[in-house]
Amino acid sequence: MPSAVRTTLVLLSVTVSAALTWVAWLGWESGYRRLPDGRVEGPYSPAQVVACAATLIAIVVLGCLAVRCATGPAGAVVACATAGFAFAWGRDAAAADETGLWGVGLLLLVVGCSVGGTAVAVVTALASRWMRRFRP
Repeated sequence: MPSAVRTTLVLLSVTVSAALTWVAWLGWESGYRRLPDGRVEGPYSPAQVVACAATLIAIVVLGCLAVRCATGPAGAVVACATAGFAFAWGRDAAAADETGLWGVGLLLLVVGCSVGGTAVAVVTALASRWMRRFRP
C-alpha cells in the first residue's frame, strides 16, 4: 500500500491531468461542419474524441499502477479523473449554454466517466495481478 503522501500526490496529478486532457483535446472545438454528403458533424471531430478517451484511459491506468491497484485508492483515481474532466467540461458548457441542459450533460458525463473509469481500473488491477504471477 502506498503512503498517504504518495497517494495524495497521485490523486492530485490525476485530477489536474484529466482537466488538462479536456482542455488539450476538446477545448479547441471548431464548431459544427457540414460534410460533403450533407450530414452535420461537430462540434468535436471523431479524432479529438478518440484521442481524449485514450488519454483518459492512460491517466487512469497510470494512476492505478501508481497506487499499486489497491481497491480504495484505485476507486479514488477513477473519482479524481472523473471530477477533473467533468469540472473542465462543465465550466465550458455552463458558460456557453442558453437552455440550462448543460447540467443533464454533466450528469451523463459523470456517469459515463465513472463507469468507463471503473472498467479500466478493474482491467488494470486484473492485468497487474496476472503479471505479478510471472515475477520471480
